[in-house]
Amino acid sequence: MVKAKPLSTGLTTVVNRGEMGLQYLEFGLLYLPGGEWIGSTGKCEYVLDILSGVVSLEVKSPLAETFPELGQRRDVFDGLPTSIYLPPGLDYCLKVVRPDVEIAVFSAIAPGFKGQATVIEPDEVQVRSDGRDNWRWDVYLAIDDKFPAARLIVGEEVIPPGNWSNIPSAKHDAFNPPGEFPMEEVSYFRAQPKNGFGMIRIYTPRTDPTPIDEAYVVEDGDTVAIPRGYHPIVSAPGSVLHRTWAMAGQIRRYNARTYDPTQAWLVTSGGVQ
Repeated sequence: MVKAKPLSTGLTTVVNRGEMGLQYLEFGLLYLPGGEWIGSTGKCEYVLDILSGVVSLEVKSPLAETFPELGQRRDVFDGLPTSIYLPPGLDYCLKVVRPDVEIAVFSAIAPGFKGQATVIEPDEVQVRSDGRDNWRWDVYLAIDDKFPAARLIVGEEVIPPGNWSNIPSAKHDAFNPPGEFPMEEVSYFRAQPKNGFGMIRIYTPRTDPTPIDEAYVVEDGDTVAIPRGYHPIVSAPGSVLHRTWAMAGQIRRYNARTYDPTQAWLVTSGGVQ
C-alpha cells in the first residue's frame, strides 16, 4: 500500500511498473489547478480517468483531433466517470477548462499496438450492482475486454457504508482457462467523508508456495497494488468507499476469476454476477 500524499501540480507517479510485483501496470495522479499538460504515450497505452474538473484534449500525432470539455464531476462521488483511452505512439495536450483537475492515470506496456484515441463518456459507462445485502457494491465499467485495447481494463466501484465488495473473495492470478487468467491490479481509494476508511485483505491459498496474507486500512487517497491473491474490501460504517481500479495482463478477460473455495457457496446463494 502507498499512503496518500498532498497533491503536487503535474503528474505524480504513485506505483512504478516493475515494483510491488507488477509487470505491466503503472499508476499516477495528474493534478492541474490550471494551465495545460503535454504528454506522450511512447510504448504504452494509457487510460485517463477524470476524477474531478473539466479538460479539453488535443491529440497532436499521428492524427490531429480535438475533444472539448471532458469531465462532469466535482469529485468521484458526483456521478459517472469520463475516461480517455490513448494508444501507444501518441502526443497529446490536456488544457484545463474548469479547475481543479485531478486525473487517475493508468498505463500498460503495449509496444506495437495500433489503437485510436477514444473518449468514454458517462452515458457509455456500464453500470451494475454486484452482490446483495451487506455485500453489495456498484460497478462503473469504462474499459472492458471488448474495448479495442492491448492490456488495460479500467473501472470504478462504490461501496456503501458497512458493505463488502469482491465477495465471495476472488483472485485472477493463474492461467486456468476458461475460468481464470492472470491479471495484476492497482486500486486508488477515496472516502466520503474524507476521514472515512475501509479495509482490504490480500491473501493467497494456503497451498501457495510463497503465501501472502496481509490486511491494510485504506483511507482517502491511498493506493494498493494487487499483483496476486484474493482481495475482499470492506467500507467502515458511516464511510462510503470509492475505488478507481485498473487491471492488465497478457490476456485480457474481465471477470475471469476464481473464488475462494471456502466462500464459493455464496455464488449459489444468489446475488453474484
